[in-house]
This record gives sequence, structure tokens and C-alpha cells, in this order.
Amino acid sequence: MSVCRRRRDPIADTIYSFSPFNRICVILFGAVSIHLTIGTYHTFGNMLPYMASYMRNFTDPSVRIEHMMWIPTFQGCFPFAMVIGGLTSSTFSPRVSAFIGCFLVTSSVALSAYAIQHSFALFFIVYGLLFGLGSGIAYVTAVSTAINWAPDKIGVISGIVAAGFGLSSSIFAPIQTMIVNPLNLPATKDGYFLQPELLHRVPALFTKLAVIYGIMQAMALIVVCDPPFRKSRSTESILEEDDEDMDEDYERPVFDNDEDTTIQMTSSEMLKSPTFYCLFASLFCCSFYANMFYNLYKTYGESFIEDDMFMAMAFSIASVANAIARIGWGYLTDRTSFQIALSTATCLASVFLLTMPMTRELGKMAFLFWLVGTFICMGATHALFITATVKCFGNRHKANNYGYLILSTTTSGILLAAISQFYLKAIGYTYLFIITSIFPFCAFIFISCIQWTPQGKLVT
Repeated sequence: MSVCRRRRDPIADTIYSFSPFNRICVILFGAVSIHLTIGTYHTFGNMLPYMASYMRNFTDPSVRIEHMMWIPTFQGCFPFAMVIGGLTSSTFSPRVSAFIGCFLVTSSVALSAYAIQHSFALFFIVYGLLFGLGSGIAYVTAVSTAINWAPDKIGVISGIVAAGFGLSSSIFAPIQTMIVNPLNLPATKDGYFLQPELLHRVPALFTKLAVIYGIMQAMALIVVCDPPFRKSRSTESILEEDDEDMDEDYERPVFDNDEDTTIQMTSSEMLKSPTFYCLFASLFCCSFYANMFYNLYKTYGESFIEDDMFMAMAFSIASVANAIARIGWGYLTDRTSFQIALSTATCLASVFLLTMPMTRELGKMAFLFWLVGTFICMGATHALFITATVKCFGNRHKANNYGYLILSTTTSGILLAAISQFYLKAIGYTYLFIITSIFPFCAFIFISCIQWTPQGKLVT
């Protein structure tokens, strides 16, 4: 077992003194709380009509809903931010890394209250790029730290943390709607709001959300830390001989991965593996259909449902189902395999997306059923791919490796934004859903073939 040198973290020591169950609960509180704030990325679809309507009326009349689709492309898919998160966490500490990410997220939301009143370009930079940078750093730091405390339960732990990311929508979407549209005023058939009293509340919404995020993140950051280190007698003797007054100890990690018999691949080694590209293609397809549905479910629903409050509550219910499903998919992965869990989710997603246009005729309760079903399938994406990354390429470089894998979500986001801007109006929602249903089925094909790649047997 290797010996490493680190400054003691009294908070980590205190947490480690708890029982195993209690210490995991404390760590999960911090990780889930951070994910609850950055998970509001998924409320973009709920806020989209408000933001687009405000900018059309007060900032730039040429802005359309389709143009706004570029924002979530960078807001939730900033892969290099995850690499940065891995580097800052290892260079400084998980708490410092998470603080940097949380500060950027909260600052971007606060500044968006100003940006939305001045230009689309400024709003894109602040609410898109800056939010994406911060969320990427905070996301990977929080989930990696939680996994370090329970390396033998990767699927369940990552599923619980990812559940916080998914549960965020169920909490904040109704809050957003109650702040902006408390009277449940209807949108037009094109998905825009015209009522001045509603539109004037949009900038203030960002300020209020920033305050809430800041409070939640401040409490969470206290317990974001890696496991403490147990002292080694031999190294204690070395330290006493070198300097009796030293504040730093040579210590032995609680979970030492240096002697792990599983594979430990660096990012450069991973990028040479066919397994990585199989996962990359699968995540590309999964993120495309998930982002399409997250961002356009409301504008589609409001084309035949004139009830904004119902849409918010439907999204809230679906988000709860999504959060529970993330834990379920993680548990299923631990009990069976990544391949079985993701194959099940992608096949079901193809069916729901292919039949989604039927809800226009069946009514809003059918829309709710399809919404919940699709959200359950989407829960597999965030819960499972980091698990696959750790199992295929090792735990030691998981933050950087996952950062490279998540690049696929940016490329799929760019494709989605381009389709939305240039073709959505021409093809309509019916054909968009039919085309999108092909993507999860393609992911199923890729995952079915992963067992023939070098590391694929580790997730089958």
C-alpha cells in the first residue's frame, strides 16, 4: 500500500468517526445538495417560454424559442469543465473545487437577471457558458467525492447523487412557475407569453434563485471532502525523526486504489480503447434524446394544453419519478450489469418517443403518463455512465475520464440545437419525436456490441 502525504481535514476526521451508515448519509447530503442546485439545468424547458417571451418583447424581437436551444447545449454539457473539476480537486481539495464550481453557477444565475435585459449574446455567455463551466466542475467533484467514501457501491452511490440532480426539477420548476405565472395565464399556440405582468417578473426570478442556490451550496460545501487517512506507525516514526512540530502527516488512505487489482487507465490510455468510443457513441445518443425531451416537452405540451400550472406540476411529478429511477437504475446495475440496465432503458425510451405524438389526441393525462415514462428512462443516462467509466477504466482517474466521455453530450447538444433552430418549424413535433426515437435504439445497438471491446466485459 502506498504512502501519501496530505494535510489533515478535521471535518473529514469528524465524519469518519461516525458509523459507516451515518458517514455516508452526511457525505451524500453535501453531494446531493450541490446537485439539487446545478440540476436546475433540467428546468430550462420550464423556463424556456418565459425567457424567450421576455426577450422577444423587451430585449430582441428577433429571438425565437429555437434560438434559445443553444443555451442548454453549453449550460449542461460542458465536458472540459469536468476535466477542470478533476484537476482542481486533486491539486487543491474537493471542497475548493466544489466551491469554485458552485460560485460560478450561483454568480451566473444572479448575473442573468441583468443579462436577459440587454442582449441574447450576453445572456448566452452568462447563463449558458458560465453556468455550464461551474456545473461541470461541481458535478464531477461532488459525485467523485461521494464514490470515494463507498467504492464498493458505485452504482447505488452515483445513482443517489444523480437522483439529486434529477429531483431538482421537481422542486424548482413549480417555484419558477409560481413566481413568474402565479395566475396561471395561458401561452399562445406558439408557446409564447404576451402578458406584461408576467414578463416583468422574469428578471427577478434569477435573483431569487441565486439566493436559494447560495444558501444550499454554503451548507453543502462544509461536508464535501475525501475520506481521512489512517496513520501508519512507520511513517509516524519518520515524521517524528524529521520534525516533531510538523502539522502534516504521512498517512494511509482508508480506500487505497493504488493496489487495486482492477484496471486503472489514464485518459490518454482510455482514448486508445474501443470501449471508450462505444460508450461515447451510446452517451451521444442517450443525451440527444434526453436533452430534446427535457427542453421541448413544455413547448410541445402547450401546443394543445392551455394550463401552465398543470405543465409545471406534470414536470414536477415526472422529475420525482426520474430521481427515483436513477437510484433504481444504479441498483439494477450493481445487481446485474450496465449493459442490461441501459439496454432496458433505451428500448423503453424508443417506444415512448415513437408514440409520443399520440398524446395530442389522447389528452393531458396521457401526456402526463408519457412524460413520466420517458423521464424514468432518461434517469439511466446520468446514473449509469459514470458507473461504466469507473468499472471499465478504473477509479483513480474517474473525474478526468468521465470529463472526456461527457464530451459526447456537447456534440449531441450542438446537433440538437442546429436541428431545433433550422428544421423544427419545418418538420414539426411529430416527426421530431419519430426521428429522436431512433437515437435510444442506436444506443441499444452500441451497448449490445460493447462486450466485444477490450474492457466491455467489465460492464456486461
